[in-house]
Amino acid sequence: MSEKIVLPGNPKIVFVLGGPASGKGTQSANLVTEYGYTHISTGDLFRAEVAKGSPEGEEMKRIMAEGALVPYQLTVKILINAMKA
Repeated sequence: MSEKIVLPGNPKIVFVLGGPASGKGTQSANLVTEYGYTHISTGDLFRAEVAKGSPEGEEMKRIMAEGALVPYQLTVKILINAMKA
């Protein structure tokens, strides 16, 4: 991905990473409460995209049904769209 992404207001972005049930949601909720951040969950974004029935959602549905990980290119695309919104 070579294009430069510019988000309005030059926001501070923090990524919270970890395996299932590692506390990502809990720590994200703490960041929202303590610092007023906006929480964007890739899992929530994926489920919403699948529910929309978009081409990307259909691709994610197939990939997740196989038990595979959604490719980073698609993940980043969905994240950027959410951050712009």
